[in-house]
Amino acid sequence: MIDICSNECVSTGNTEQQAKEHGNKKWEHPAVPAFSLKEPFEPDIKDGIFAIFVFILGFLFARWVLFYWQGWSVTFFTAGYLGATTIYFRKKGVIISGEGWFWLAVTAFTGISFSLWNNHGLEPWRSLLLFFCAIYWVICATGLPLLGKTSNFIGLDFLNGLLFIPLKNFDSHFRSLAFLGRKKQATVSQFFSIALGIAFAFIIGGMVLPLLIEADSGGFAKITNSIFKYVQGMRNEVTVLIFNMIIGIPAAAYIFGLVTGSVHKRGCFTFKKDDLEKGVSSLRLLPSATVYTLLGLVCGLYVVFVVSQLPYFFSAFIGERPEGWLVYSEYARKGFFELCTIAAINLSLLTAANLFSKKQRSVNPILKIFNVFLSLLTLLFISTAFSKMALYIGAYGLSVRRLLPSIFLVFLAVLYVGVIAMQKRQFSILRLAAVTGAVMLCLLFLLNPNGFVARYNAERYLSGTLSSFDVEILSHGGPAGVESALQVYNRSNDPLLREQLDVYLNNQQQWSARYAATPWDSLENLRARQKTAHHMQ
Repeated sequence: MIDICSNECVSTGNTEQQAKEHGNKKWEHPAVPAFSLKEPFEPDIKDGIFAIFVFILGFLFARWVLFYWQGWSVTFFTAGYLGATTIYFRKKGVIISGEGWFWLAVTAFTGISFSLWNNHGLEPWRSLLLFFCAIYWVICATGLPLLGKTSNFIGLDFLNGLLFIPLKNFDSHFRSLAFLGRKKQATVSQFFSIALGIAFAFIIGGMVLPLLIEADSGGFAKITNSIFKYVQGMRNEVTVLIFNMIIGIPAAAYIFGLVTGSVHKRGCFTFKKDDLEKGVSSLRLLPSATVYTLLGLVCGLYVVFVVSQLPYFFSAFIGERPEGWLVYSEYARKGFFELCTIAAINLSLLTAANLFSKKQRSVNPILKIFNVFLSLLTLLFISTAFSKMALYIGAYGLSVRRLLPSIFLVFLAVLYVGVIAMQKRQFSILRLAAVTGAVMLCLLFLLNPNGFVARYNAERYLSGTLSSFDVEILSHGGPAGVESALQVYNRSNDPLLREQLDVYLNNQQQWSARYAATPWDSLENLRARQKTAHHMQ
């Protein structure tokens, strides 16, 4: 955004040349020793052992995560994935940089949030963040980002880790297992001999058992009948187990291909930094006059709009409705999402103007002025939209659907402050966006926003500053609102509200009980079961 090929590209463009000139000078992001950069793929005993662990991870992913994405099973899988890959990196001589540790921490905390809170209403954002970070941290840990760190090319770095590296190394998992088999040939041969004997025994047993049952209607028939009933009862479980193993094989190959491909540097250089910089430079086609005219007209339009709507535009800052607006919700919603859309459009406009302008921002003071002015106008729009949402929340309470747009506005505000700072300092705006967005989302998932929403509304209702308590908002939050619902239930004298809360508590008791003692349970479900059990008594 803003300037895809900033001076950051120039400053890091000669890294390899500098490394050659300085001899023993270490790179900022060391990866693996030169002796382990093998082509074609040649596994060693470390790869073979890691392949076994990854096969287990692939099965657990298919069994616990793929079709659910909830509960402590995701936390357990995340811990296994991060632990196994970190140990493998260490064994292979990979020195993990600070950039890699940051993305590992974001991945770990996001995974932990699954075992704590259900976070209804925040999907698919939580699962997408976990998926993105799980891939991107491998890229950063092995020093593969195009500029050596998170940069304006983060999209291409992630695409490289998502598709090209794992697919180009998809067969490395099987090669590593085969290598391990050759190393343990005697043991493997004995294992297969025993397995072959068991298989033959099953075949003969299938032929003989029906005859033995017919020949004896006594104790042996009772034993075998009970075994058959047990096997029939386990049929569905066995079918699911086989299905998960089938899905787990390509999942394991994908994970192994990503990790070992990044370590062995096989299929990692699909994108070349120099080619990308030349491609970005070739996009600079617009004359400066065209860019100035565009930005000037847009800024002028915004100024006329703000000046002509002063009484209406700023009334939300003082918590008042302008004349002619009788309903808070109508006034608060009117223009809120339009202002959010304008803020997003302006970010795209600034990106295009700085990307396609023939004259780069670093030597273009007029473009810098327009960048600052348009950013300041957009910050004004963001603050106005935020005041409207605050007015709406003050009148009708909080919900996750009102909280998320507010957080998004804060995120946009950080980016526009970053755009203003870029006019003096050179840094990657997409790096700022990625780090800020990852930290904000990770904190959001850990702090249980559904529980916060329920507590906020309950406290305001009980203190008399909120006219009604919306039980539907509680329902959208799942078991996160059980404690607040009980608080309102015990202190409210409204029979209709108490009846609605009773229905909600019963539903949450049944819902949380469904996941008891399963891999998809969570701390929030456990607390909900305990609270509702006391309420039912």
